[in-house]
Amino acid sequence: MKDNLINFLYDKKYFINIYDEYIHIFNYQELVSLSSEKIVLKLETFKLNIMGSVLFITKMLPNEILIKGKVSKVEFSYE
Repeated sequence: MKDNLINFLYDKKYFINIYDEYIHIFNYQELVSLSSEKIVLKLETFKLNIMGSVLFITKMLPNEILIKGKVSKVEFSYE
């Protein structure tokens, strides 16, 4: 049952989980820019702009990233 649940959750092009002081993104493609006030990630069809203060990366894998900080705004940019 555990494997079925994991396969169901990870069978998406991407997912974004927002918690109190964390954002977890699965299946991002590229870290475009990084500062303590703005982080931009490229996903398959858009860019994800994360704005706030004291932002930093706590976990970074080839397709998964965990960001901590005081998030004030999350924007999707279709360019």
